Amino acid sequence: LHVHLSPASCKVPRLENGRVIYNESNGGQLLSKKEVESNQYVTVECERGFNIQGPSLLHCFRGKWSVSNFPICISSPCVLPYSDVIFYEGGYRAGLTIAHESEITAHCISKVNKTILVTCYRGKTWPTTFNCSNRLRKSSDQYPSKDKSIESSEKSQPPLDSLSKTSLIKNDIVADVPRKARYCGPPNKVEGALVYKNNEEPENDEGYPNGTEIFFNCIASVSNERNTWKIICENGNWIGRSYSCANGTCLFHNNERNVVSFYNDLEIREDIVEFPPGATIISRCADIGKYAMVGNKERTCIHSEWTTNQPTCFGLNQENDYAMEKPPTILFRHQNGPIAQSNDGKLIVYPGTTLHMECLWMRRFGNPKWNVSNSFRTYPEGWVTDADEGRDSSLEYRLSIIEATEGDSGIFTCQTPARHEHSIEVVVKIISCPAIPVRRGLIININDTKMGSRVNLSCANGNSLIGASEIICLPSGNWSAPLPVCESIECGDINMHIENKSTPRVAVLSREVGGRASFSCSSGYGLRGPIESICLPTGEWALPFPTCVEVQCDDPGAPENGYAQGSAPYRAGDVVQLNCNPEFMMQGQPIIACQDSGRWSGGLPKCVQACSYPGTVISGRMSSVKFYYTIGESITFSCDVGLELRGATMVKCLKNGKWSNAIPTCISLETVNKSRMLSKD
Repeated sequence: LHVHLSPASCKVPRLENGRVIYNESNGGQLLSKKEVESNQYVTVECERGFNIQGPSLLHCFRGKWSVSNFPICISSPCVLPYSDVIFYEGGYRAGLTIAHESEITAHCISKVNKTILVTCYRGKTWPTTFNCSNRLRKSSDQYPSKDKSIESSEKSQPPLDSLSKTSLIKNDIVADVPRKARYCGPPNKVEGALVYKNNEEPENDEGYPNGTEIFFNCIASVSNERNTWKIICENGNWIGRSYSCANGTCLFHNNERNVVSFYNDLEIREDIVEFPPGATIISRCADIGKYAMVGNKERTCIHSEWTTNQPTCFGLNQENDYAMEKPPTILFRHQNGPIAQSNDGKLIVYPGTTLHMECLWMRRFGNPKWNVSNSFRTYPEGWVTDADEGRDSSLEYRLSIIEATEGDSGIFTCQTPARHEHSIEVVVKIISCPAIPVRRGLIININDTKMGSRVNLSCANGNSLIGASEIICLPSGNWSAPLPVCESIECGDINMHIENKSTPRVAVLSREVGGRASFSCSSGYGLRGPIESICLPTGEWALPFPTCVEVQCDDPGAPENGYAQGSAPYRAGDVVQLNCNPEFMMQGQPIIACQDSGRWSGGLPKCVQACSYPGTVISGRMSSVKFYYTIGESITFSCDVGLELRGATMVKCLKNGKWSNAIPTCISLETVNKSRMLSKD
């Protein structure tokens, strides 16, 4: 029996720690490499202790799944358990979620000096109970044995070797101390701060009961900006953020993908920047329509720390192949006016501009819905129809603001049938930058100063532009850079400081901006570095300057069957004359030079065996006249008018460097006739 599968079916990949099943109408589990017919749905489920990463409902359509990457099952995180005998280190507390295989250090509240390492494994924390008595509990009381882990059908217990060996209690000091429920240990000290409990200095005892408030007060001479803060004991953990009393700088790490940050209206482009106390950074997503932000937009440097964590931006459904469980992407298109994204993530629209916002959603799964916070007017919406302009009517659901006015400002939200939504705050506002003042010699290409305008600047009369050559009107109403100036600048002398053979000679060709200065070295020395420098708009010569180093070339030797004229050492600039022995002809250059690089200008020539010039034929002609003739080369002879050739009309250069015959002679016809008459007699 041969089964012919439809080319439009989808193959089920292998799924670790999970299974793929048909939807309820079909039912049944699917094995890997099985085929699912087009337009069918399947559900992905993970085993206990694992969470699905990706959509759980998948659709097969024309041989492709509805996602580019098939979902996987990853180990579940854990929730830190509540315990009245321990407290967690590092600001962790009961109820917080920690990742699979992460480890958190905990301490016993009592005076028994014990440290316990709490480990997360597939959704469960180990140990399951905490022993803070003076008796060392057996490892089997806290951790499952390796054999039991293997035998467990649910695989929910970690094997002993998968847990850190230090998870066992580190110290076992015997002390009969009554357990204090929900107590917090002593709070960490803060340099430069006074600590109070109910207006009194707290005692350094074994702990504090639940609900205790501890106040910190920076010493006035250290800082006056943040006087006090407090932490509260809650279920054995101190809740509240501690600060430094030292009013220092803050480091900003510009390493979040899809996040752009601004300081004083300028984008931060460096990877790591140190900011002064009080500096405020504003952040937004790189494209507010394609990404959504998690976290605070504004952060301020106070006491060497940022007031909030750095925000992040995650991609919406377009980045995930239009996944149904993601909020929708919104594209912006505009006509008859500018739009711009502000530093704090708003969409600024210039009045009179027509704005199209296109919500991306697969049309076959239903229509999305636009919700608008203002009631200024009704906005046209629907699936795009201008396919000739590259628009996709099966994917783009558009809302249009025609000739925007200030009343159109508000929050525009696209909600998908799956009830995921993404919002854009639109602000319709006249934003212009200050007029560019007339400056001597400064040329601008346009006089437009409204938002988004790009002004190119240059100088007349060959003067140098000091500053940016292009400025942009930002959504804040400020130009992107200070207005440049035009100045006539010349570069001065180039001082090499050290004057010896290592100092290059300088020849200044022009001192104007863009002018050049060339460098050279004394005989025997070569340049290391650029051969010239350019006069920069700052009035300085471009660096680095070169140096001169002594250069020697290796002995080149002599060609076979030849010799060289010259003697070592050979320095930069030296030349060698190469010659061939008699009866040999040179192939190649007879002169090579030692260059600044320490290499010869060419290779050695070859001396090949040849025939020398055979001689002159009196009153005759030769087909080729040269000093040397290659092996196998021939020469033909002829005589002047009225003369007759005596001898061979052609001679050939043989392999031994000899001619095949002697050269002929040319004699007069009268002599020839006399010779013939005498021979007859």
